[in-house]
Amino acid sequence: MTDRNRIKISLATVMSMVVVLLAILGGCGSNSGPSDRDVLISLTDQVIVPAYQQLAEESSLLEQSVVVLCSAPTAASLESARESWHAARGAWMRTEAMPFGPVMDRRSTSLLDWSPTDTHGMDRILAEGAPGTPEEVRDVLGSNRRGFGAIEYLLFTNNSLANSSSASSICPYLVSLVGVANGEAGAILQEWTNALEDRPPFGDFFSDRASVSMLPSAAVADVVRTQFFLIRDIVDVRLAAAMGLRDQPADLSVIPGNAADNGLQDIRNELLGMRAIYQGSGTEGVGISHLVSQLSEDTDTRLRGQFDAAFAALDAINGPFRDAVAQPTPRMQTLYERLSDVQRTIGTEVVSLLGVSIGFTDTDGDSLR
Repeated sequence: MTDRNRIKISLATVMSMVVVLLAILGGCGSNSGPSDRDVLISLTDQVIVPAYQQLAEESSLLEQSVVVLCSAPTAASLESARESWHAARGAWMRTEAMPFGPVMDRRSTSLLDWSPTDTHGMDRILAEGAPGTPEEVRDVLGSNRRGFGAIEYLLFTNNSLANSSSASSICPYLVSLVGVANGEAGAILQEWTNALEDRPPFGDFFSDRASVSMLPSAAVADVVRTQFFLIRDIVDVRLAAAMGLRDQPADLSVIPGNAADNGLQDIRNELLGMRAIYQGSGTEGVGISHLVSQLSEDTDTRLRGQFDAAFAALDAINGPFRDAVAQPTPRMQTLYERLSDVQRTIGTEVVSLLGVSIGFTDTDGDSLR
């Protein structure tokens, strides 16, 4: 074979390899999923901001219903105020999966949901003369005497709120509490959606749409860490401790609230927020799932199924949640196991696939901004 023929064969081989390589690269490009930035934009616009809009709306309705109750105390107005509390509390718990930026910067939890509630301290406040303004509640009272837990205590342990003589002594404190909660919910939403002074809306900073933004990879990592710490709190800090599964006596005090028996709904709403962050909103939204599935369809499919199984286990719990926790049944054990499945998959497979590090410093409450 001549040198010229060898050159022709070599060139033909090289060209064939180039064509194959381009086809492979082209195929990868056409099948590639959303980027970190795509996910953050979708989550911000379709999950996070709508969640805080819902919180602001429900908190406003709660304030309105309490004002109506205190203006015209009746059994019907008391029931309406209690229903509004459930709706606002649920909206807040769904945001537990997305406490980025404003909630951390503003230390909003100290105004909205500090646990456990100091009910004895609240009784003393009422006996001595309740604070008269939202400013006094915000600036003077301790965190454990305000927020949704404090509102719950006043609304659900005082049936006497249905008559004017009793309502007059409780309502100044109650109205101030809901005023603070409503104001804080609105302020969180404003920071997500509006520019403040020299800062862009946090939603733009978080989703890489501002001139100075958070790195998308860092934002995604924080989102994933938040989900891990939230499910760990539900499983290990609350359920395991309350059920006595850590070689210690059962401790029901770790289940927030009591008067409204809202513990089961709290977990449901937290899990709803987590699933929305993971799967995205609706059929067109994208979430963390769409990053995981590019790396492991098996992990993604399994975690989606584990979320469904956890909701089914929640649905199977009947009666007051504290009773179910205090006297663990097979259904309660199943709930614990299904939530543990979610925790294990996020804490091992998801963080590994996405290269997210989990460490003690990740829970120190630092702001993203």
